[in-house]
Amino acid sequence: MNFNKIKFGASGNPLNFFKSEFGKDRLGVIEWSAKLGLNAQERQMTYGARMKEDDAIEFGKRARKFGVSLSIHGPYYVVLNSKKEKVIENSIKELIKTTRLADLMGAKKVVFHPGFGRDIKKIIEGLKEVEKEKPKSVVICPETTGKISQSGDLNEVLEICENTECEPCIDFAHLHARGQGSLMEEDDFRKVLVEIEKRLGKKSLKDLHCHFYPIEFTEKGERVHRAVTEENVFPRFESFANLIKEFKMAPTLISESKNTQDIGALEMKRTMEELR
Repeated sequence: MNFNKIKFGASGNPLNFFKSEFGKDRLGVIEWSAKLGLNAQERQMTYGARMKEDDAIEFGKRARKFGVSLSIHGPYYVVLNSKKEKVIENSIKELIKTTRLADLMGAKKVVFHPGFGRDIKKIIEGLKEVEKEKPKSVVICPETTGKISQSGDLNEVLEICENTECEPCIDFAHLHARGQGSLMEEDDFRKVLVEIEKRLGKKSLKDLHCHFYPIEFTEKGERVHRAVTEENVFPRFESFANLIKEFKMAPTLISESKNTQDIGALEMKRTMEELR
């Protein structure tokens, strides 16, 4: 395990950021993260790729200055397998726009939720259209999703990646929720990693982009994110940490812990430091 190549970061702007000296400057989350000891940040564009181009360029400059690796979470309303052709057309345009903003800021990966239902062929077709127009430096990452009604179980995400230039974003909390509490023990996580390596190869596994945090679920899957500061919440990062070392991974680990993304990211970093 090369600890120095592992990336730890928060999703969006945590509550503690707004309480800090940088709180009125949303671009200040880069310097704030670096001062905490984090080296990644996932910019949230979940309600649209609306960032001004000048702001994206400035965001990227700050990220390079402070050594923070960037990714973007794309809009929630992207649905590449909609029954409405106009929705698919707009989804393709929005993903392309997001990848271009990613390129301006130097973000290498754009994460997105693929759609609804089991029609994966349409998603693959849509992504191939996006890939014709997107910047070559940016990789699109379909994310494992939390609700059973959504496209995006592990098999579906890997199938998308097998048939496109995409790399997976493995949201372990979502897998846990879809599986009705399936990620409790180390071996539960091992099965996920083995499947990724078998189907996409060692490099995809080594460079895996991950979301990690505890989650609450119902029989339909994801209900709500929980915070790492709460007791008796799952999945737990400790059950995954040893496998990062065992599989010689250098992943990007993004915390989506409810309102405590920074605390979740720092806890993951502390856990991995103890395994060095």
